[in-house]
Amino acid sequence: MKIAVAYFGIPRNSKVCYPSILQNIYAVLPKRAEVESFYHFYRQDRVRNPHSGEDGTLDSENYSAFAGMQGVLEAPDECLQRWEFERIKEFGDAWGDDFVSLGNLLRQLSSLYQVVSLVESFAPDFVLFVRPDLLYHDPMPSYIFRFPGLRRDNVYVPNWQWWGGLNDRFAICGRDSYKAYGRRIERMFDFCQATGRPLHSERLLKYALRQARSRICTLNVRASRVRVDGKVVEELFSSRKKMKRREDRYIHPLSTLRTFMDRFLLIR
Repeated sequence: MKIAVAYFGIPRNSKVCYPSILQNIYAVLPKRAEVESFYHFYRQDRVRNPHSGEDGTLDSENYSAFAGMQGVLEAPDECLQRWEFERIKEFGDAWGDDFVSLGNLLRQLSSLYQVVSLVESFAPDFVLFVRPDLLYHDPMPSYIFRFPGLRRDNVYVPNWQWWGGLNDRFAICGRDSYKAYGRRIERMFDFCQATGRPLHSERLLKYALRQARSRICTLNVRASRVRVDGKVVEELFSSRKKMKRREDRYIHPLSTLRTFMDRFLLIR
């Protein structure tokens, strides 16, 4: 079995986050699996985000934990022109913050796209998409890595904060679903035209996975964002709160049932 761990975005506070990755991700992977790690990061020395109130220096030591992995460092704004930021702005601003969050979403989606290009040549059975700036509180469930051929279309997402779509913080994807997850930036104009809505992170993920006919399952794994100054964001780990019930009333119960069958029935 081949497992890829794919990092994307910005490693804001590795001294806090990376030990939790070692404990709750790498430690639960099958011992006999061939595991390779990849990253696409933005190289910068400061993080400013008016939406979250974040503004601080990004120490270069945050990148050190990933030095032995295969990866790419990129300037943070090179991707905006590549993915037609001005054109996607025409569909509106879902966050109402003068397109700051939209620009950050485009950077995240581009980072995912780039790391998938690195992962692809490895031909993995599973891909774990891991944000490096999260403090992971729980181990990933090890049962997922059994019978990879039966889980090739599965995508496992956190069972909290779906925001009318699917939680996009981290995921485990089978071999036939990881590209739909990691390359969903290619679907963003289709999403906006089909829904008549501005680009939105969680809703785009749901749209892309449904278009790819991926099997959506849930993870009862919690993870908190860690800011550049070391502050751990207080998260609401609820499968009910912060859901848009009208939009999730079908997909969430179906995903819950599928997860039950995947865990307790399929493996026996």
